[in-house]
Amino acid sequence: MENKQKLSVLEKLSYGAGDLACNLFWGIVCIAGMFYSDIFGLNPSDAGLMMMIIGYLDIVIDIFIGGASDRCNTKYGKFRPWILYGMIPFCVAGIFAFFTPDFSMGGKLVYAYISFFLFRILYAVVNVPYGALLGVLSEDPEERDSVSAYRNIGAQIGFWLSFAMVMKFAQGMKDLTGAATSTSFFYVILIYGVVAMCLLFCTFYFTKERVTPVKEQNNSLKDDLSDLVKNRQWWCLSLAGIALILFTACHNTAATFYAKYFLADIEVVEPGSKIVEISATQDNKKTPIYTLESGRVDTASVGVIVVAGDTIAIERCFETLTADGKSVNIKDKSARGESAEPQVGDNLSFFKYKISGTCFGMKVDWELFYALFASLGTLFTILGTMLIKPIVSKFGKKNVWIGCFLLSALISLLFLFIPKDGLSAIILLNCLFTLVIGPTGFIMWSMYADVADNAEVETGRRATGLIYTSATMAQKLGYAIANSLPLFGLAMVGFIANDVNITADIKDSVKTIFVLVPLVGAALGILSLVFYTIDNAKIAENSKKLAEMKAASSNKEE
Repeated sequence: MENKQKLSVLEKLSYGAGDLACNLFWGIVCIAGMFYSDIFGLNPSDAGLMMMIIGYLDIVIDIFIGGASDRCNTKYGKFRPWILYGMIPFCVAGIFAFFTPDFSMGGKLVYAYISFFLFRILYAVVNVPYGALLGVLSEDPEERDSVSAYRNIGAQIGFWLSFAMVMKFAQGMKDLTGAATSTSFFYVILIYGVVAMCLLFCTFYFTKERVTPVKEQNNSLKDDLSDLVKNRQWWCLSLAGIALILFTACHNTAATFYAKYFLADIEVVEPGSKIVEISATQDNKKTPIYTLESGRVDTASVGVIVVAGDTIAIERCFETLTADGKSVNIKDKSARGESAEPQVGDNLSFFKYKISGTCFGMKVDWELFYALFASLGTLFTILGTMLIKPIVSKFGKKNVWIGCFLLSALISLLFLFIPKDGLSAIILLNCLFTLVIGPTGFIMWSMYADVADNAEVETGRRATGLIYTSATMAQKLGYAIANSLPLFGLAMVGFIANDVNITADIKDSVKTIFVLVPLVGAALGILSLVFYTIDNAKIAENSKKLAEMKAASSNKEE
């Protein structure tokens, strides 16, 4: 007896829309290092530590949500109610996690911990059951592979809109409104939140849970955890999942710094002028107004200045003199340190980032270059997902995944040899990189369904929610490490965000971190998959056994 439960295109699209919604926020998490250091204003090491701590705490919460969803029985099913009741709190928390309050540095750090942690909890409330939903949409392994492909495409579209485009959208909003970068960024996130809410409702409304356990289960969470810990295939796949995220997310996180701080150069718009007075606006006592020796009056609440009648989007850098007369950023260790605030007597410089050379014949700023870099990468990930299925069918999921790790690692090394003005070559190389490694997300989600089937055959118990929780845990652990590693590396080499005095050595270090740090993930992934043993023959065998077990259970009940 074979399992054949076909799904409509509408249901597959609706399921994929759920990951599009989640990735509208998760893409922002992937560039949270840039957000918290460049926009929110935290020191890179503080931001990295905050994201790592919350990432680890979040993983513990995932276990309980996965176990709870397995035991949830409602008229809507086990997993869909979590999406219905969690989508509004999740989207609201996501919006305010990326809001920049007008607090002191200490107040901002506390706000970041609380808001980011709340967002990650509510993300888990929606995303963990959403992931498990894939395992109960159909018993047919081919249909699950198809749905997984739709999910990966939806995820890539959401990831593109957030990870690739958010900086350009924020820049456009800044040009349109004249608001500060932090405010413009928040406006974009607000729009994302509304869109995500609508998409998640479609996922709830147009999907249906069909797969039930072979028999009613009364086993405890402790029993399920015991089975999971003993499951060798789960361990191998989870480690490979962590490695995949470590590889790709380190690449993606470091790419924002690579584009802004390595490829782009500093262009001074107005040289440093001494601050002669600091006052506060009437409507907001915490927003300082700087009166400069040059006669300019400036406030950080706006992201532009007017020079010779032209309105120019700028960055600011506050500098002071060291004991030996050298002009440095006030946050430099040789000056006042990480939490320094501007004082009367400091110099305020206005500058912007400018990329030399052309990209496919176009002049680009760093935001547009980065948008092209990430957007075309997303497009090629979707293309790879559509092309890779016959390759997986012929060679097996494990073998194809290992091959993708090897080839993409070699491609990544080539970034070391492209000069900074070779913009078109950098874009094309990243397209090749994402074409090869991007589709492995589809492979991973499909393999978790295989692990759930294999565990049910071996133990007689099904814990879809808990097994898919492990997939989300692997993602989050990978992201916790990947988001933090580049920041720690940057802090170690003395990097300071938006420093007009950035040195050539630090720029080269940004490039090195972008290229070499992600390769740790590729090595770990290959090692983990070597010990994974569920191949195509085993998948077919498990599908047949599960159908027989359910038929036998049904006959006994009659």
